[in-house]
This record gives sequence, structure tokens and C-alpha cells, in this order.
Amino acid sequence: MNFNFRKRQIPLIILILFGVLLLFMGIMNHYFFRTVTYDYGNYNFAFWDYSHFRISSIPTYPGTFFQDHLSFTLFFFIPVFWVLNWLTGTYTLIVIQYVLILIAAWYSYKIIRLKTNNTWLLSGVLLYYFLLLGRYTTFSCDVNLAVISACFIPVFLYYFEIKKYAVAAILLILSLLSRENIPIWFIFIFAFLIIQNRKNRKAVLFSLTGILVSVLYFILLFKVLIPAVESDEKQFTLFNYAALGANPGEALVFVLHHPIETIKMFFVNHLSDPGVDGVKAEFYWVYMISGGLVLFIRPQYFIWFIPIVAQKMLNDSYIRWGISTYYSIEVVTLLPLSVFLTLSSLRSVRFQKILTVLTCVATLSVTIYKLDRTNVEIPWTLNPSKEKFYYHGFYETDYQLAATHKLLKQIPKDAIISASDHVLPHLAQRQFIYLFPEVNDAEYIIFSVFDNYFMQSHMQNEKVRNLYMSDPEWEIMKDVFPVFLLKKKASISAMNHHLDHLTNHTDTMFCNYERVDSLETLALFGNGLPADDFFKIDTTTVRSGSRSLKLAPGQEYSRSLVLNDLDCLEYITVSVWFYGEGINLVASCGSSFYRLSNEVAETDTEGWSQVELSFWIPQKRRNKDLVIYAWNTNQEPVYLDDLRIVKRYKKAASKVSNF
Repeated sequence: MNFNFRKRQIPLIILILFGVLLLFMGIMNHYFFRTVTYDYGNYNFAFWDYSHFRISSIPTYPGTFFQDHLSFTLFFFIPVFWVLNWLTGTYTLIVIQYVLILIAAWYSYKIIRLKTNNTWLLSGVLLYYFLLLGRYTTFSCDVNLAVISACFIPVFLYYFEIKKYAVAAILLILSLLSRENIPIWFIFIFAFLIIQNRKNRKAVLFSLTGILVSVLYFILLFKVLIPAVESDEKQFTLFNYAALGANPGEALVFVLHHPIETIKMFFVNHLSDPGVDGVKAEFYWVYMISGGLVLFIRPQYFIWFIPIVAQKMLNDSYIRWGISTYYSIEVVTLLPLSVFLTLSSLRSVRFQKILTVLTCVATLSVTIYKLDRTNVEIPWTLNPSKEKFYYHGFYETDYQLAATHKLLKQIPKDAIISASDHVLPHLAQRQFIYLFPEVNDAEYIIFSVFDNYFMQSHMQNEKVRNLYMSDPEWEIMKDVFPVFLLKKKASISAMNHHLDHLTNHTDTMFCNYERVDSLETLALFGNGLPADDFFKIDTTTVRSGSRSLKLAPGQEYSRSLVLNDLDCLEYITVSVWFYGEGINLVASCGSSFYRLSNEVAETDTEGWSQVELSFWIPQKRRNKDLVIYAWNTNQEPVYLDDLRIVKRYKKAASKVSNF
């Protein structure tokens, strides 16, 4: 009796353990300043805005959140805002999303329990639900409507299954209102349910009505509602299926007239970039090994995957085809039900157990394997520091966490703010906020010096930051490196103590490749320290003196300069003149810090151009050296001359000029 009781508790234990894990990961990502303005800053702003009965333009682009996604989901949770937000603040949506994920998991378990009492299957469906790769890649996007809306589906299916059609109808309406793709998805869900329940007249009638409602709402959505909320400055941009047509109507005509071509696009790259040929295949084999192969026992379960796979594979963006971010969340939501309903239909209990173990082990193996960037078709789409709780980088940050969060609380709640990408989500619950470098009428600016606006280069970001830090109309109230808080002055004659940040002691190292060591193996800086290898020296193309540095294919990198006085430094500016097609200046420190600049800052009359790279020194370098080097990515030689490194020291730091 006691043993049977314990077996019945295993699913609950699995739910609690993974619930704690997922909530922990979501909260940690936000606390560690890894959430971003796209999406979480916009979501937090919109949620606060809706809860105060406003629909305002969001911080990142013209137009409202409602115009970007015609979704009513955030409206559903306004009561939760007023009950919980006083305690959870900008973490509220994270809590809501992961509670919904747990609810969807529990209802998936309840559906399987309707079919079997096999403890292996009941525990297995929950374990499998939480082991799928898509559960963890979604952490890269923080909170998303796709994740939230998918959670309604298992709950709807449960109440449909137990014939509580009134509750199912309410859940259907909530689901349809949650996201633009849901009506199409439900058409195929109901088609599957008709096949499964063809002998149940009420179920068939409900499903047929559901199809009609879904079709009508889809037409209403794209013919009436979306055009009604569009404006000149903000159009609906989420229908990205150029291979099918300009709108859903054209897409439907294409599919009907070209079914073979449409099916082909499910599996082959339909873009002109051969570099993404393997992205679609990667998705299929990942989820086939992770349990999908079981569905060939009951192929009817493939029906309700058709629209959600189509929205992935026929899209214009190859990123959506693959396994990254939230682009597999609908598949991950339905796969546990599909796989374990199939297993529950098998007659052999022994075979059920074997397939349950094999499915969970295979899924865990694939998830661990694919969370390693080296094993992914598009490595840069994975973010290990957000998605892998067992990765040391998940627990590391460049921020002084306690002091930075305390700094944020010093900003008045009704102040108009301009904040950088990773800071804005923490401050978005207010009426007016801008994404730095947009400032407008902001009263405060707060940014991390490592937090670049992605639509501008590092040097463009750096110049804007330095511009405001040296602007006499702005005062640096406080800095908790790497975060600086600036306040608009009441008058230009106010205190200028913030200029101290820009006038600390500096040291300049210069190399024009004229000075070499006695053995002629190294070119030297003016202070005698090594700058580069002598065999790269050229005398045919020079800017000053008689020598320059030549970087050509096969020798495309300059010598890596390793600075040994980093603990004394806070800021470095590297500049070099080049002759040729272009050059990259790079600074890197392990895998967590990488800065590159190839923008021309100045040109002379002889055809030489100067490129510059400025950056703040990362204070938490994790025992990694910071190296600076030049990199020629062209097929022709590039000549370098007049290399200059300006090092700015911290206050009270000793001058130590060495590598």
C-alpha cells in the first residue's frame, strides 16, 4: 500500500522539481540582467500599460504592443498584476509564464491518466515534457506569447476529452484570442479530434463548430481587426511567407495550386542562402529522435502538427526553421501528449515501459547534445548563459548585482527614462521609457557600457555613451560598474564632477614599426615592448617613416597584445591607420567579451584610413587574458601603420605600462 502510494507521488515530485528549476532559471536570467528589451522590456511595458487601462507606444518602435501582436492574452492577466505585482514587480510575467507551463504539463499528465494507470507512462509523460530541448531554448526569449498561448491547448484537450464542452468552449475562445496563428492550428486540432471521436456525435458536432469558429475568427482577424489597428507608422509585419504570397489569401491559393511545391518546402531550403541547407533537417531529426519516431505507430497524430510545422518551415526567416528560441514551443507542447497517447494505446505493458525509458533517455541525450553550441547548425542562435542551468556561465555576470539593483531603486517611479537593452526590462513598468540611445525628453539615462544597441556598431554605441557622459547638461549621479546613471541637470552651471570619469590618468603606447629589437625578430612600441613580428614588416607601402605592417591571406592576424595591467585600467582606445580594403580591430577576453570595429574614423590625402576601437575593461575576466589584435578578412594584403593604444587608469591606480 505504502509502495503504491509512493508511486502515485512520483508525477507530483517531477512536476515540483522541474517547476522549481524552470522558475529558478527564469528569475535568475532577469536578476542577472540577461533579459532584453526585445521581448521582455516590451512585454513588461505593455503589461503595466494595459493594467493601467492605457494602450501606449512601446519603447522599441512606433506603434503599440497591440499593433505588433493582435493578442488579448495580457489583458487576461490584469487581475494577476494587481494581486501579485506589488511583490514580484518586473518578475510577474516570468511567474505567470512558468506557472502556465506547469499547468499545461499537469493537464497533459491528466489526459494520459484518463487512458492508463501505468505509473511508467504517467511519470514518463511529465519527465518527457520537461526534458524536451524546446523547453530550454525558450529561455533565450524570456517571455513570449507563443509560449503562453500554447499552454492553453492541453487544458482545452483535457476538458474536451472528459466531455465538459462548455469549459472547452471557453478555453477555445481564450486560445483564439491569444495569438494570430492559433485559429489555423485549431482547424487541424479539430480535424484530428473528429477522426479520433468519429463515433461520438457530440464530439464531432463540437469539433465542426470549432472549425467554423476558427475559420470565421481567422477571417475576422486578418480582414477586419488587424487592418483596424494598423496605422501609417505601424503595419502588421508578422506574415512573412513570401514564397507563398503577400497575405494569407494568396498563401492559400498557392498551396491549393502548388501542393507538391508546398510539401517540398517543408524539407528543403527555399531561400538563396546555401549556408542554411541543414537547418530544417536538424529540426526534424532532433524531434524524431526525441520521441517523434513513436508517432509512426499512430500516424494520425501528425495531423495536428501540420500547421505549426508549416509556420516554421515555410517562413522567410531560416532562424524559425530550426531548434532555437521559442520557434518549436508548439511542437514541444503537443509532442508529450502525442507520444504518450500512442504508447498508452499499445497492448504490451512491457513494451510501454521499454519505449518510455528509451524515449526519455533519447530526449535527454539530444537536449544535452544540442544545448552545446558546437553541435548546432546555427550556433549563434543558442545562448548557453540563459538556457543551460548546468553551465558555469549561467551563474556569472559582469554586473555588481546587489549594488546595481539598489541603484535602479533610486530612480523615481514616475520619471521619464532612457535605458539600455538589458537594463530597460527592469524599469519598464512606467508610463514613459525609451530604449537608449533614444533619449528625447528623458530625465534620467541609465546604461551598461557592455550593453550595445544591436542596430548600431560597438563604436557607434561607444561614441553615444561618451557623448552623454561628457555632456555638460548631464550629470553622472552614480556608477556601479558597468552601469552608469545620469540625470538631466536643472542648469548648465551645475556641478561638473562627472567629468572625473573622463579625465583620469592616461598612458599612450605608439608603434610606427620603425623600432625593432637587436635580433630583428620583433617590431617594438616606443617604450620597448613588443608590438609585432618582424617578418610581417613591409617597406613598399608606408604612411610614416619607412616601415609598415603587412597582413595578407595566410598571415591575416597581427600579434595578439596581452595587457598585464588590466587591474589598474578602466578604458582603452586602440587606433591604427591602414591602406587597403579594410581592417578589423578586435579585443576579446574568453567567450564572454568580444569587441570588433572596422569603421573608418578618418582618412588622409594619400589613401590611408584610420580605424578605432574603444571599450571599457571587463572587471570580471574569469582568469582569461584580454587580447587586442588586428584581423584582415580580405583576399588582398592590408598595410598597417601608426598603431596607438591609449590606456585610461582607474583613480589612484599606479601607472604600469607593460603587456
